[in-house]
Amino acid sequence: MLRQRLPIGISLILVLMAMLWVDGKTAPYHLIWISLVTGLSILAALELIELLNQSIAKPYGKLMTACAAACLSANGFSGPLGLDGYTAFSPLAIVFGFCILAILITGVSDFDEVHPVMPRLAATVFGVSYIGILGSFLTQLRFFHGPTNGIIALALVIGVTKGTDTGAYTFGKLFGRHLMTPKLSPKKTWEGVAGGLLFAMLMAQIITTLEFAFLGQTTLDSIPIRLLFALTVSIAGQIGDLAESLIKREAHLKDASKVIPGFGGVLDLIDSLLLSAPVGWAILTILS
Repeated sequence: MLRQRLPIGISLILVLMAMLWVDGKTAPYHLIWISLVTGLSILAALELIELLNQSIAKPYGKLMTACAAACLSANGFSGPLGLDGYTAFSPLAIVFGFCILAILITGVSDFDEVHPVMPRLAATVFGVSYIGILGSFLTQLRFFHGPTNGIIALALVIGVTKGTDTGAYTFGKLFGRHLMTPKLSPKKTWEGVAGGLLFAMLMAQIITTLEFAFLGQTTLDSIPIRLLFALTVSIAGQIGDLAESLIKREAHLKDASKVIPGFGGVLDLIDSLLLSAPVGWAILTILS
């Protein structure tokens, strides 16, 4: 598994770096990044639909995917309109409101006395919120206080989160003895959690050092703040991973799909980011 994941992981990082470099040329619109996040989220939404179909309720799949994509695309208005901080989510809030309206109208038109509609409505709203709302924080990090600060914010959140994944996997393989959630995720151990936290702190320090070396600034300007950021984002990411494990366990599936060898599906790749991105955005916003 490690032999498969390592080259694919490195390739994904290189592709991401190249796309971000090109994306910098499209500021303040950041079309490349928005397209990337939206595209991945659509694929993740399709995987989530299959998982939900196997568990509690069948969402309105096409509507859920369209609404999630619309929510993510709405974030593209933040930069051109000069919106920042909390106001940057105004376009998203408006679009999400219309999405809820469309979902409710669909439920009303689909109602009969034989087949319950509420579980389908709940599953659809959950899917839009999980993919479209939480995923929007990944997009908003790119607009965070301008292109330069945005790229650092993204690097910190993605670096710490994926550092956590790497540390948890490595320490779990080498030292894992004490299971954390035997019923939900039998391979996750407390040793893996500790390794994830350690790698998260290391990544926060590395990224901050590189930021100072190349830009002469530090977003996280003290060691205690770096530790706080790393630990909080890391814990959120690991909870995000467990949350997706819960969805997969309900569907009796190991992976969301097999589209990425060694990783599973797109949802398996971004699950930790769906919770770590909002937490990271919140901390960076408070600090600024």
